[in-house]
Amino acid sequence: MALIVPGTGEPVVSPVDWVRRSGFRPLCDRCVLVFWDRLLGAVRDSLERVLVVEERPRVPATLGGVVGELGGARVCAYRVWSGAPAAAMALEFLVAAGIRRFIVLGGCGAINPSVRVFDIVVPSWGIREEGTSYHYLPPGAVPKPSEEALRLLVAELRDAARELGVGLHVGGVWSIDAVFRETRDKVQKYSSMGALCVDMESTGLMAVAAYRGVELGLAHIVTDELYTGAWRVYSDRERMARVEKRVALAAMSALARM
Repeated sequence: MALIVPGTGEPVVSPVDWVRRSGFRPLCDRCVLVFWDRLLGAVRDSLERVLVVEERPRVPATLGGVVGELGGARVCAYRVWSGAPAAAMALEFLVAAGIRRFIVLGGCGAINPSVRVFDIVVPSWGIREEGTSYHYLPPGAVPKPSEEALRLLVAELRDAARELGVGLHVGGVWSIDAVFRETRDKVQKYSSMGALCVDMESTGLMAVAAYRGVELGLAHIVTDELYTGAWRVYSDRERMARVEKRVALAAMSALARM
């Protein structure tokens, strides 16, 4: 079977059409995407001023959001569904509405022995085993975040990691659609290639951002470890909540400076 390659014609359905039909107007010019409710709460708590809480989704593929101010900038956050297709759909709608700067804040599994639970990983490139990115970038392309977003995130997270007593890592992310097919051989293979962690969305989101010409960076909190051959998941909920709160503040501070 031939590899999937991006189409060259005009799309039948455009996110711009949805924006025009819906009348949606973003209340911010910068946006963070998160993947679970507690992270959205941590983002909300990091705001200097909360302007709007969207308990009912205004954007497809989202589960609500918040708009506020931080560092003199107006920023918003949306809780998106897991998986590259849904996350990419939300990103497409927000880009079509006019937002040009994004931070993605999520979780990941460590696949390299240097990375531990509660550490922070900032992806700088990705291995593509999700399907979404292949509709935006050629098969041989390596997705990457924007340079400015990467620089700002690392600068803000360096202090956060030191305060939390956790590691900060910059490197590769492996994104896969099939969460139950993270096999031991692939963990070892991709770790040996320099990948640090695995998730479901990063490479798809980096591909969409590159295709649409918007700024996007990513920061992930390590929730579990896969490299020992067993599955080790964090158990200290209070510590995870502290990490989420501090990382959310750092990510939002980087976003406000973008």
